[in-house]
Amino acid sequence: MRSETNDIVLQLVEALQEQQRMICDLARNDLLLIESRLSEPSPEQLVVAAGVVRSTLYSVDALADRIRLLDSQVRNC
Repeated sequence: MRSETNDIVLQLVEALQEQQRMICDLARNDLLLIESRLSEPSPEQLVVAAGVVRSTLYSVDALADRIRLLDSQVRNC
């Protein structure tokens, strides 16, 4: 039981570290979009930038699901 709890806590810490990385990615995406507006980007560049933001958001959503699952596991231990 103790080992299982430790494993879950370690997974939660890893998920939180990944979440921090993704928050930084989102901030970089914001900066990229702001800077791109200063240089009159082409529609193609905006499509690529939007794709990067969308991909990051999907990753954040998936991580949130993982954190919720780990939370449930910790509460059931």
